[in-house]
Amino acid sequence: MAIVYAPSEKGFDPRLEAIDRCQITLLRDLSHQLGNRLVLKGGVAMRVAFGSMRLTKDIDFDRDQRIGQDTLVRNLDRMLIRAAGLARIQNPNAQITKNTSTTVRARIEGTIENDTDVRFDVEVSGRSPPSGKSVRSEVVVPPAKYAMAPFPVVTYTNPALAVMKIGAALSEQRNAPRDLYDLRDLIWAHTDPTELLAQQDTDLLEDFITRAPAKLELLSFELAQQELLPYLPPESRHALDEANWLDATIMVSQTIQHWCRAALAQQRGPARPLPSAVRRP
Repeated sequence: MAIVYAPSEKGFDPRLEAIDRCQITLLRDLSHQLGNRLVLKGGVAMRVAFGSMRLTKDIDFDRDQRIGQDTLVRNLDRMLIRAAGLARIQNPNAQITKNTSTTVRARIEGTIENDTDVRFDVEVSGRSPPSGKSVRSEVVVPPAKYAMAPFPVVTYTNPALAVMKIGAALSEQRNAPRDLYDLRDLIWAHTDPTELLAQQDTDLLEDFITRAPAKLELLSFELAQQELLPYLPPESRHALDEANWLDATIMVSQTIQHWCRAALAQQRGPARPLPSAVRRP
């Protein structure tokens, strides 16, 4: 069971609470309608299932082939408008911004008090259908002020989230400090993705080992101040200084290398004894 905090209780401004309330409402409605055919991932999964203190701008899912894309496109904007209304977002406007054979992306925009603009994106990917062994069910307990009953959600296991975050953190097309922050939290929770990593290509694991230190160094504290800290509660924000960020960078880099080496060893299997005729004395 995951108990979700209200952003206003942690010192966040009304804009981020409106987004969070809309995301939680949409998550509930999608979970009720689509059940285990839709699997939550990314930052919202870290928040409502793992218990991360980090808020997130967007909400992401994987879907299996039992969900028709046309049905998803028809319903997503309607459900976004409804969620925005329940989150007290005024003049909501929802539109589908991407519709391909693998990805559906939608955006909700509106305003709250004092004409403050709010918006976030929802992305549903059919590129890699979720595997049953990598998913789990979790009961989400929304903040009391949201006036929602607890509801079930299907998300990924902690090892699966870690594998996804490694791929994101080491992607050449992405430099997001939140990936390093999430990996730090997963490591602190004693997550071990070795078994899942062992299912990856050997060349990819060796590439991760080689590139992890230099790639994570690009996720500088200056970048974290701009893109990560505004989404952390004030107490977490103040505790994360440059020295702590450097320590986290080194720890995450070394742990990724350790996981990947362990996965390579698992791929090779247990060492077999040499035949007696060639066994060394």
